[in-house]
Amino acid sequence: MKKSIFLRLLFITIMFVSCNGQVISKEDINAYVKSKSEFDKILTSHFPDKLLAYPYTIINNKNKAKNDICFMLYEYEVDSLKIDSILNKYHFVAKYTSQDSCLFLINRFETKDTYENRKKVEVLDSLQVNKDCYKMKYPVPNFEVYNPTDENNMKLDKSFNIFVLDAKSGNHFVNFDLLPNLQMPHKWQNGYSKGIAISKKSKTLIYWGVIW
Repeated sequence: MKKSIFLRLLFITIMFVSCNGQVISKEDINAYVKSKSEFDKILTSHFPDKLLAYPYTIINNKNKAKNDICFMLYEYEVDSLKIDSILNKYHFVAKYTSQDSCLFLINRFETKDTYENRKKVEVLDSLQVNKDCYKMKYPVPNFEVYNPTDENNMKLDKSFNIFVLDAKSGNHFVNFDLLPNLQMPHKWQNGYSKGIAISKKSKTLIYWGVIW
């Protein structure tokens, strides 16, 4: 089994990447539970209580300076019965496709380069910050930047649907009281979003909880 852990100073980015074909270890289960416990249950209530199978990827990011607080679980090779059970279990407030022409992205101007190297993000097009089409939508993660390894393709292809469970504006978490995020519209300069991105074709579930 391979497992990679990324730590950076001044903020924390942790990533666990594991392989299939093995019985999931108690160590990995405990690492997941510990990582999840670092975030408020409001953000993680929809995540599994524990890991049941390989392969999976965990992203745990706490960069307050960049309004980038994120906990994600990618589950791969998920059978269709489990996917159907997830779809039937929750009441989603919104559903989008990954190809939606107007996705309301959190930290839209973050790139793979600025994310990995923790560079300052520039708002290159102010018109993209506050589009009229955002008014009826909920913020969702900028999935494209959460790809610090090539071992698994974590970008959303056209087969993914994005299901939002909840999203609220403002600072709601004592441990993550953040300054306004200039990449977001005024109403949403702080907030949180939670949900699940699902692809039956790719057999992948992506649980997210994001604060900005």
